[in-house]
Amino acid sequence: MTKITAPETGTATWIRDAVAQSAPLDAGLLAQELYVADPVRVGNAYPHQRNYHGYYWMAATQKHVWHESLLERDSLMWLDHTADIVAIASQPMLLVNGDGVYHYPDFIALDARGEQTVYDVKPYGRLNAKALAQFEWTRTVCETVGWNYRILTELPHQHRVNLTWLAQFRHPGHHPGADAEEELLAALGPDSTVGDAITLIAARSTPLARSHVFHLIWTGALSIDMNALLSNGTRFVTPASHRQEFPRAHA
Repeated sequence: MTKITAPETGTATWIRDAVAQSAPLDAGLLAQELYVADPVRVGNAYPHQRNYHGYYWMAATQKHVWHESLLERDSLMWLDHTADIVAIASQPMLLVNGDGVYHYPDFIALDARGEQTVYDVKPYGRLNAKALAQFEWTRTVCETVGWNYRILTELPHQHRVNLTWLAQFRHPGHHPGADAEEELLAALGPDSTVGDAITLIAARSTPLARSHVFHLIWTGALSIDMNALLSNGTRFVTPASHRQEFPRAHA
C-alpha cells in the first residue's frame, strides 16, 4: 500500500491506482472523484482489539466497502438503505492545513442527486471538545470545497436491529419482479401489515414471499417505522419525504 505523509500546506491527499495525488483544499477537489479513491490508511489488526475491521457489501454499488469498526459497518448499512448512494470510498483522503491540523474522514459518497458528502463516524459518548473541534474544522473544509458534511453516531437500538435484519435481504435477487411489486402495491390498503403483504405477493412459497417483502422494505418501496418491533403485525407507513435524516446525527 502506498504510504501517505502529511503535506505542509492546506492540502487533500488521496490514492488512486496505487498513486498518491494531492490538491489544495478548494472547489477543485469536487472534480477529483474522491468517492472512487483507494483507502489512504487501513488500521492494523492486533490481538484482543476492541474494534472490528471488515468489509460491508453495499447493494447500492454492488461493491465491498472497508470499515474499521462495527459502528462504521452500521453507518454503511444505513447509507445503503437510505441515501441513494452511487459510489462511496472508505478512508478516502488525508486533509491537512498549514498549522499541522490533519484528519482522515471515514467516508465520502456520491449520491443519485450528484451531491458529494463527507461522513465521519463517532460514538455519541466520544463527541468531546477535541473531537468536535476537529469535526468543525473538517466542516469548514467541506464548505470551502462544496462537499456536504455529516457526523454519524449510533442508531437507536430497535432501528439498528430492524436494519440489520432487513440488510439480509438487500441483494437484488430477493426482488419479486416489477410486475409483482406493482400488483402488491396496488393491493395493499392504508392499514395493511407485513403479514398482509406476505399473503398477497405472488410467490412460490411463504419463505420466498417473506424475502420479497423484506427486500421491498429495504429498497423503500414499502415503508415501516424503523423504531418499532418488526413483525407480521407491523403496519406500513407513508414513506418519509426525506429518508436521509440520521437519528442523533450532528448535521
